[in-house]
Amino acid sequence: MPYDHETACLAAGMLLGMLFYQRTGWACGGIITPGVIAMVAPDPARIGVALLGGLVTWLLLESLVRVSGVYGRQRLAAAMLIALALRYPLVSLWGETSLWLGWVVPGLIGADVQRQGLVPTLAGAISVSIAAALSVYLLHGLIA
Repeated sequence: MPYDHETACLAAGMLLGMLFYQRTGWACGGIITPGVIAMVAPDPARIGVALLGGLVTWLLLESLVRVSGVYGRQRLAAAMLIALALRYPLVSLWGETSLWLGWVVPGLIGADVQRQGLVPTLAGAISVSIAAALSVYLLHGLIA
């Protein structure tokens, strides 16, 4: 079976994210976020744009929650819609990015930041993404 970097990153990110959540109680900005960030680890500018999109999504979502009282699945759907709307200005400023990193990751990060706070979410997303990227590169080095 050939080595698939994207699948390995997603799997490592999900496994490590579940372990991180079990040990700390902090979510990593969505179940796929660490794996998607690990896939683009060599390009920190793209990661920075995704994190910035997540922060803007959080600010807009926080306002929406306070005004309308939206919660649960509707809150997550609102976060994803906000991130999708933000994707177009970000693409015009920084160029095309993957659909996952361009709107799914910012939406999930924004929703988690609104729910559990900025520091726990970013700490979880960044640390688990680094661990996932390192584990995938180590595993690839061992099987290659």
